[in-house]
Amino acid sequence: MKLRDLLRKTPMRPDVAGEPPRLFDVAHGETTTFTTTPETFAELLAGTGTRSIQEQFLVLETLADEGRARPAEDGFEVTAEELARLSDDEAQLLRLPGRFTGHLEAAFRSTTTRPDFAVDLSLRTGRYPEPFRRTGAVVTLGLAQHAETYRLSPPALRALRAVEAHQRLSPAARTEARNMRVVAELQAAQRMAASQDPSTNDPHFDLDLRHFEQFTTRVPERVGVVVEPQDDGSLAIMPDVGVAPADLRQRWHQLPVDEDADGGVLRVGKELVLLDRERLAGVREVRRRPRIPKEQVREFLGAPGAFFDPDLVDVELRFSWLVAGLGRLAPVTFAQAADAGPEWISKEHGLTAPEVLAERPRTVSEHEEIEHTVAEAWERGEDVIPLGEDIVDISNRSRVEEALAVSRERVTRLGLEDAEDDVTDLVSAEEPSGPQVRVGWMLDDAEDLSERLRQAADNAALQRPVDYASLCRTPYPHQVEGIEWMARLMQASLDGADDDPARVRGALLADDMGLGKTFMTLAALAEAQRAERARTGSARPTLAVMPVALLENWLDELEATFGSFTGPFDDVVVLQGEGLAHYRTGRGRETAVNEDHLDHDGMVRRDVLPDLMRLRVGERFGDARLDRPGTLVLTTYDTIGRYQVSLAQVDWGTVVFDEAQALKNPDILRTRAAKALRARFKLLATGTPVENSLRDFWSLLDAAQPGLLGSWAQFRERWDAPMREATGERHAELGRALRAAVGPFMLRRVKEDHLDDLPPKILHTGEHARMMPPAQVQAYDDEIARYRAKAGTNGAMLGALQRLAQVSLHPGLVQDEVLADGVGAVDLSARTKVTVREILDGVRAAGEKAIVFASTKRMQRALALWLRDLYDVPVDIVNGDTPATGSEDSRVRRIRRFEQRPGFGVIIMSPLAVGVGLTVVGANHAIHLERHWNPAKEAQATDRVYRIGQTRPVHVYHPMAIHPDTGSFDVNLDRLLRSKIALKDAVVVPEAVTEDEVARAMGLA
Repeated sequence: MKLRDLLRKTPMRPDVAGEPPRLFDVAHGETTTFTTTPETFAELLAGTGTRSIQEQFLVLETLADEGRARPAEDGFEVTAEELARLSDDEAQLLRLPGRFTGHLEAAFRSTTTRPDFAVDLSLRTGRYPEPFRRTGAVVTLGLAQHAETYRLSPPALRALRAVEAHQRLSPAARTEARNMRVVAELQAAQRMAASQDPSTNDPHFDLDLRHFEQFTTRVPERVGVVVEPQDDGSLAIMPDVGVAPADLRQRWHQLPVDEDADGGVLRVGKELVLLDRERLAGVREVRRRPRIPKEQVREFLGAPGAFFDPDLVDVELRFSWLVAGLGRLAPVTFAQAADAGPEWISKEHGLTAPEVLAERPRTVSEHEEIEHTVAEAWERGEDVIPLGEDIVDISNRSRVEEALAVSRERVTRLGLEDAEDDVTDLVSAEEPSGPQVRVGWMLDDAEDLSERLRQAADNAALQRPVDYASLCRTPYPHQVEGIEWMARLMQASLDGADDDPARVRGALLADDMGLGKTFMTLAALAEAQRAERARTGSARPTLAVMPVALLENWLDELEATFGSFTGPFDDVVVLQGEGLAHYRTGRGRETAVNEDHLDHDGMVRRDVLPDLMRLRVGERFGDARLDRPGTLVLTTYDTIGRYQVSLAQVDWGTVVFDEAQALKNPDILRTRAAKALRARFKLLATGTPVENSLRDFWSLLDAAQPGLLGSWAQFRERWDAPMREATGERHAELGRALRAAVGPFMLRRVKEDHLDDLPPKILHTGEHARMMPPAQVQAYDDEIARYRAKAGTNGAMLGALQRLAQVSLHPGLVQDEVLADGVGAVDLSARTKVTVREILDGVRAAGEKAIVFASTKRMQRALALWLRDLYDVPVDIVNGDTPATGSEDSRVRRIRRFEQRPGFGVIIMSPLAVGVGLTVVGANHAIHLERHWNPAKEAQATDRVYRIGQTRPVHVYHPMAIHPDTGSFDVNLDRLLRSKIALKDAVVVPEAVTEDEVARAMGLA
């Protein structure tokens, strides 16, 4: 039983003066436990208990939400690694020892090639080393009554553990590889200490590695794939760990053969490549399949996750291509390679001089894309990039920069003229909202296919009336329109041959958030089932893919729509957690293919394919199969990526992708897996068809109805580049023309046009901008001075922006001790002060509820403590680490508890965590304490409260901190966000503000 639901009744009590504060009992080890009595823990779950232990409880509960702690009986468990990572204010609240700020010294004996090689570490806080004892992340120095206890930093913990593990080895086990591994671990600890990550940075970590300083250590964050075309058309495959493949060919034997090894090290000259357990498994996974036969090359490029386990190998965005004849690695996305095909990748390439960059771009957007590609390549240390069919040498930075400068001047000079021509060509003289509007190019095959598709969709008609009587609720008029639009297209998809490119295959439901997309979709799916049963006597299974947080919501909607758990479906299966375990079969990974599974042509044998799949699909499993006729399967985006081979074998009737912006990137595994699914119809549902750029929109339509908008290259030339360069009415015209080109394959409505009974939404624009208190002004000025002192150095601008954003939210984010000062810290920030003292005080006076949106977790935690103290109410936090589903304390359940409590209430949410389908109409005040740089994300957050079911006026606030003497971060960001808002009837939604734009607005660039 979850006591939290039963016991939140009384307010938090202050500590009693004169009595020691009640605290968790702490027992240190490799896992540290924090425990208390059952009675006290029940009080804590109820939101009560004295302040000191309640502060500790909130820290531990937040850590558990983030996956950094584990709930235990009457307490929590925290690993040594996480204890070391705690910030100073978290550690202070938990009453942990202070950070060790002394010195570590290393002594080496013998050489790494000998079995008597050894490393000794000593610790000291004064002039001389002291005896010490480590217990997890805690170290005790000195003897008996003079002993002092400290908390180790992550680098110090890593160094001590590495040396201890090496000391436990027998002489026979101290091979050169094992000996070099401890050196590599110590170097990795050095690098951690010097990192910019505040959780690992340790300016006090001082370790002299003597002559081993001549070695450099590489710790790859991922294992990728190096692909080398062979003369016979096949591909040679090698692991990519950031070292030239030629240097590694003869060194793989250095890795341990033991499958249970917790890592390994590769020595390449003076470089050490340190692999942890996960990266070692990734290397083994790639080496398991060293060759892709010629016949499978195109399949591999389209779905590399079907060949290598995506949990171990990075097959998401790009892989390294060993360019034939050059021996150079070029970064190529799988989508680029798949589009080009084996014909391009098998060519002998010569290097193209960087001067080609001056002439190749035709538009500003093409120039910016190339500029971005070059910058990314340089950041990864690469010296070539693919450009069309060329491999461009970018090793000489000055020549590249000169060529890009020429390119930018040229495309900028021609930009306005080109944009004018684009508008003239793109928009016909006909009414742009009609179905006859067409772009002005000569019709080629792609345009002919687009026109045929639009005609097929226009001609789709309902084959039978919708059975609204079977629904448990009466749809609104706009929902009737949506249900019948989907039903027409779903029924039209049953016509035509599977391989007919002009067959209706899918659509995009892009309604504004809050219009009831899930309800409409379920009603339309019921009609699709009935239509197919009427034709054939049976119905194919249906698949619905969504973020894990929406599984509970879909189950609730099923019952609310049809009055039962299954509704019109023969069965409903949740392919997640226990449901996934039930339908798994066999051992190992789905992608584990070896040479025994291949025929003489190198193809996977049909007779072994069922044995490679890891889900019960196909008739051989009888009634135990997942894909039973008439079944609705609910699953997640991660699952379709992990089991794409199995799920791609199913003949689905309809596949629904909810919150389909998850498929906005065509290069990632889940998008390719989604496109590979076989279905008569694919419905993509999202309230934000564009989150960052028009590429998002193309990717969604390409998944729903391939061919409608042509290839990405065609779409970029015809729509993306002109719209980037157009402004004002030209931009609006292009938006309407693109909307017409999509035609009936997209339905997009906004709430204000269709919900007459929706209460008003009041935007309190600029009403809550307040002058910074003196402490905040000083902290802000200090950051500006810090930037000016470092201006021009690597990363100075980005670091300054991040710190100015933190200071503008609260100066305590750069001064840890301030956040732990209690309620008084509210008044040290203009934003928190106006949020609490004005906005929330007013909400409480009205007896209403509010959501405070903030993404910084330290701010979330501090604010929750302050509000519990001030208002004597439970204050939950919902962020990306809160369990999404399958828990008594999931996001949905926390929200429901918040809504069900009578009267005033506050809940703190991350705008990203609530951007997927959650409804919080119990609140009618949305306070954006921390702005998101993407207006689309901010709108998603606001629309959690402004949707069907809301009965009270909705108030939206944007607190701002104003600097008395200079344009502040908040003012500039607000202005930029406003500039991104587009017309509501265009396809385009607001684009994200970039760091460069903010930097220019702030005068930092």
